[in-house]
Amino acid sequence: MNGDETSAQLSRLLVRRSSFVRALAERPRDKRGLAADLDTSRSTVDRVVRDLLDAGFVERADGRYRLTCVGRCALGAYDECLDSLRGVQAARDLLSMLPTDAPLDPAFLAGASVHTSTPDIPDSAIRELFSSVESAERVYGVAPVALVGQLRPFYETATEGGTVVEMIIADELLDRLAAAPDSHAVITDQLRHESVTLYRGEAPFRFGLWVTESEAGVVVYPDTGVGGVARNDTEAAVEWATEQFEALRENAERLTLDSLDGVPDDG
Repeated sequence: MNGDETSAQLSRLLVRRSSFVRALAERPRDKRGLAADLDTSRSTVDRVVRDLLDAGFVERADGRYRLTCVGRCALGAYDECLDSLRGVQAARDLLSMLPTDAPLDPAFLAGASVHTSTPDIPDSAIRELFSSVESAERVYGVAPVALVGQLRPFYETATEGGTVVEMIIADELLDRLAAAPDSHAVITDQLRHESVTLYRGEAPFRFGLWVTESEAGVVVYPDTGVGGVARNDTEAAVEWATEQFEALRENAERLTLDSLDGVPDDG
């Protein structure tokens, strides 16, 4: 049996016998205790314990069975997988608005809170972005798409308390923003702001991304505007979003007033 087959077999064992593994994770038990606590027959307990012993998930000590290090690690990996699947399910409507190759890591979705826009409250999702950045000490972001009317409110919210803001604006988006007088003025004001640094560069995905010191988020833009927002404050989510930003920043060009004025301005 190769490694993939062994992993699949162990996965099936965890799925079918997770209640037994969790019971033994709480505390060691003998077979009688397992049968009573899980309300199952002794013959079932005999069979499950044998399978768990063969898999190396449990060991016998002093007449009772307890999880091995292998068993605890396997249970942890199984729970992480369940969390990711729950996150994908919760974000199903949001994910359906993205291209099939959108590089969203399942680690970001595990434990995320998802907010989709509704016809009666069309700006409810974008409020989630604002509430995330308004009290942050720093905000990093990637903007492949933007709603022009939200530019000034976003920057005012983000910088109100002296927040350090670094934002990568996609090349194509920046050209459009710089060509329109209103958005050109917003970008000019931000370039003059001592705590704001703007970059122009490649944005290889179609969702907006932001990360603070304690939370990460994505904004999905279908053709109709803001489709929804997902926020996550787990360490894995913040780490993933930070890595995405830093990788893009390495190849981005810092924007200055001179370089902005070098972009054609229709106004």
